[in-house]
Amino acid sequence: MAKTQEIAARQDALRIAMKKLDADTYQTIREDFYRIADNLKPLADALEIADADVGTEGPLLEEHYIFNQMYDLLRKSELGAVV
Repeated sequence: MAKTQEIAARQDALRIAMKKLDADTYQTIREDFYRIADNLKPLADALEIADADVGTEGPLLEEHYIFNQMYDLLRKSELGAVV
């Protein structure tokens, strides 16, 4: 199966599952997804800048890397295409 077909299949499966949810649960998932999606990258960037400001290359930069990885994983999700 080609990559685009795999993505389409995942999106279809998500749509079917999401349609089975009650309206409140669907809305909670949708709002929480966008809250995270809108704020994860700015948080990672802010941690990187804060680390540069204190000049430590320490715990703030480590947290930046963690949140950057989370952002990369979020971008692999197909949930945004569904909600």
